[in-house]
Amino acid sequence: MPFTTRVARPSDAEALSIIAGQTFALASPPDAGAPALQAYIDTQLQPEHFVLHLLNRRKRLRVLEHLGTVVGYSLVDSTPEVLGIAEADGLPELSRCYVLPEHHGHGGAQRLLDDTLAQVSGAIRLTVNEQNARAIRFYQRNGFSKVGEAVFECGPERHRDWVMVARR
Repeated sequence: MPFTTRVARPSDAEALSIIAGQTFALASPPDAGAPALQAYIDTQLQPEHFVLHLLNRRKRLRVLEHLGTVVGYSLVDSTPEVLGIAEADGLPELSRCYVLPEHHGHGGAQRLLDDTLAQVSGAIRLTVNEQNARAIRFYQRNGFSKVGEAVFECGPERHRDWVMVARR
């Protein structure tokens, strides 16, 4: 399957919001409540939020395309919040890396990650839900290792995430 990536454009905002809505639950713990997930989608993953990311000089948004259709995206924040973990603080953060489920296992996520990381010099961190074994294995295969834990607030719920760093 031929996958390509490129820098996101404002015209991608609607597609990115749809992808985010379809993939967010996959990255969350299986017992996450539907109302909490929907509240996060409604307040953080709408088209206008993606336009704001594109306008923010600290953030870099990249899309994955398959045959000209956007099927995934990544977001890097060059100055993310401090986590209180010495090995991770001060590093840029891969805050999102999502691909539609029907494209899992075909090399798209690897292409997206490779092209995203190629735009970052030095070490980078990410957070991933501790129950997301598939994503954890993927990141470990790509040189990320756990350096600590953080809490992700999803509405009224608090989910535990691993903080992982790749030193490149």
